[in-house]
Amino acid sequence: MTEYAIEAVDISKRFSRFTDRRDTIKERLIRGKAKRSQDFWALKHVNLQVPKGSVYGLIGHNGSGKSTMLKVISGIYRPTSGTITTRGRLAALIELGAGFHPEMSGRENIKLNGSILGLSKKEITDATDEIIDFSGLRDFIDDPVKHYSSGMYVRLGFSVAVHMRPDILLVDEVIAVGDEEFQRKCFDHLSALRKSGKTIVVVSHGLGQLEGLCDEVTWLDHGEVQKTGPTSEIINAYLERVNTEESARSRQVSATRSPLEIVNNELSVTSATITDQHGAPLTHTETTKTFNINVTMEITGELLGPNLRIAFQHETGPLVTMVSNHRVGADFGVLQPGTYTVTATIPNNPFLPGRYRVHIDVFDYTGTRTLDTWNEVLEFPVRSASGEIGQGFVTIPATFTIT
Repeated sequence: MTEYAIEAVDISKRFSRFTDRRDTIKERLIRGKAKRSQDFWALKHVNLQVPKGSVYGLIGHNGSGKSTMLKVISGIYRPTSGTITTRGRLAALIELGAGFHPEMSGRENIKLNGSILGLSKKEITDATDEIIDFSGLRDFIDDPVKHYSSGMYVRLGFSVAVHMRPDILLVDEVIAVGDEEFQRKCFDHLSALRKSGKTIVVVSHGLGQLEGLCDEVTWLDHGEVQKTGPTSEIINAYLERVNTEESARSRQVSATRSPLEIVNNELSVTSATITDQHGAPLTHTETTKTFNINVTMEITGELLGPNLRIAFQHETGPLVTMVSNHRVGADFGVLQPGTYTVTATIPNNPFLPGRYRVHIDVFDYTGTRTLDTWNEVLEFPVRSASGEIGQGFVTIPATFTIT
């Protein structure tokens, strides 16, 4: 049978919020104590079983109850209802600098935290140099921690937590405050703890990091468990929900032009839509997945093959690229009066996650005369199925060899 390091059964946590707060002594003297309060349930009937020796992740949007759940597990909060059972020595890195005395030096705080965790004096002494070296703060270890920056707090706090030989380690978003080098160092150490059989519970918005680290994930939303299961499966379900909700707020994935906006009667672009490669409407696109941009044009007279140019601009301002039918050798020939839809297919979508604007220009066959222009026709989000956020605007195919 599976042995569980943490078992949470029907955990609920309620907070009271006062709607008519008295923030000053004067207000309290004149108006009296605040009377109206509202119950806010941060957790609702949460059940978790964290196997011993596993790395377990909690995901969800801000305010979903992830950090509250960690605080209940650590004993900082007592649940309003339900039971929580932990087996083994527990260390938590939940709030920046929690457990540090600001007037004491870093070295003294190491001893203090070790004592709180129940380590003997010898165990603390044996671990001190290793903690200092891992944190990289040897030059500042005898300074009062009140003079530390937020990054230094994180370094020392994480170093203390992971080197006090806990059986269960709880880690919240705080490691994201550290620099890139220290974040990598943290995750490497978490992997080493995992291999040694320790139990780790991690809260993070870095879904790519969790996917490479966790055995299992629970997705919380407004204090309730949505799904629990294998990391990739749950992260994909969560991202699908996020993408759907964001897409519902996107109003420019299709556009129709009003007659008042049409100036040139010879050729007019009247509408544009984004679809998948089979023609189904899209509310967002994904990196590496093929999609189409469909442009409808009205032509009033015989016209020699126009040149349709589509420009993609990143939400931050830079022009990313432009594509046109003439550039790829697609000549439309002589077009008679009528309505035409041009489909531009973008294979294996190279755009990295972000938001992109689409501008459309149509030129005559020579490319010297503009027939129609429609700026900021569309604006669409690009997402990654893995939740990664790329650096730059596009991904390009590459191979690597080593000899």
